[in-house]
Amino acid sequence: MTASDTGTQVTSPSSGSIALGAVQLAWTASPCGRAVSEDFFDFTAGEEPAKGFAIALADGLSAPGYRGREASEICVRTLLADYLEAPTAWTPAQILERSASSVNGWLFAENARRPDFGSMLCTLTVLAIRDSQVHFGHVGDSRLYRVREGQRERFTADHVWPCSNMQHVLRRAIGLDRHLVLDCGTDDSLPGDLYLLLSDGVWEVIGDSGINDAFRQHQDIAAICNSLVTTSLDLQKQYLGRNDATAILVKVLR
Repeated sequence: MTASDTGTQVTSPSSGSIALGAVQLAWTASPCGRAVSEDFFDFTAGEEPAKGFAIALADGLSAPGYRGREASEICVRTLLADYLEAPTAWTPAQILERSASSVNGWLFAENARRPDFGSMLCTLTVLAIRDSQVHFGHVGDSRLYRVREGQRERFTADHVWPCSNMQHVLRRAIGLDRHLVLDCGTDDSLPGDLYLLLSDGVWEVIGDSGINDAFRQHQDIAAICNSLVTTSLDLQKQYLGRNDATAILVKVLR
């Protein structure tokens, strides 16, 4: 099954939760007062047990005509479709790398063909769970964390320029360069593990202390997601920010 409605264009926070076999999923997302969110996420659970579960989050870079949103939606939908349709003999890493490279090539060519329309660029963080193993792929500055027995560990690196005045400028993104380098990794999951996906509109705004507060104050994963996004929105109002905020939690049940 897929959940294509998670990316609907809304002007107020949207949230939900669902149990999918061996995982429980919760999310909250907000465009932070803008007409269209450039964050987009979706998830899928294959009918074949070998396919397992996958979820992808992309954050489009602002461009005229909502080109950032177009990039993030194309990227997520294509990757999840490829994940379901790929041969079962392929490893998750092979699927993620081949699919992300294909989308990257298409977006790069489209940007070169229509330079006056604004570039379609996005980050990508994808998580797949198969046979008690977690696999992830990442490019950009969205983040993936694991929370195990109350201890949070970040699995991804932010692909931004290290100079102090360029920390908001991506040096890697889907569609930015002809050749894509996708960071990939694996983790042996345990029942009760939580995997947290955040767009920069959450982690950059509220910081580590805000993330820790949400986990300390709430036990329910839907409540944690809502707290993370609500805190970001409240802080952004103070400085008139306009950065989409998306928080997703995946809980391993068995």
